[in-house]
Amino acid sequence: MEETPERDSSRRRFMLITGGMGLLFLGGALYPVLRYVGPRPPVDPFGKEGRAPVKGLTPADVAMPGMGGNATYGPRGCLVFRTADGSLKALDAKCTHAGCNVNFAGDKITCHCHGGVYDLDGKNVSGPPPRPLTPLKAFEENGVLYVAPADQPKAS
Repeated sequence: MEETPERDSSRRRFMLITGGMGLLFLGGALYPVLRYVGPRPPVDPFGKEGRAPVKGLTPADVAMPGMGGNATYGPRGCLVFRTADGSLKALDAKCTHAGCNVNFAGDKITCHCHGGVYDLDGKNVSGPPPRPLTPLKAFEENGVLYVAPADQPKAS
């Protein structure tokens, strides 16, 4: 049987259509698998309101200067304490050296993993931490402690 140009082009068209449909099917089948296996975007702990409730500490736990402790907001850890002048202060609890959780120790903040020490402003004082802790804004509203990003005004 001899190949004619018409028959050759119809075969080529058939193969292109079949191959294209196969690629579409393969892409449609692989997309959910890649979405499942791939990394998820990080969740914003502050949500739509721009603030997050503090869990693990109450306003009574930080009522007097020098009082405070470790807590959480969303999926992250934080330190909330009352400064000597009576204002609330909050810092992210992730050490800037290796990502360990730091601990509030009254007059300083320590990282027990590698001996890092921060002052109450979150500045690295000694040890391996290369940067200060991330500051947060802390405030109390209706008997609940909240934190918000330090560069954002208080949500009302």
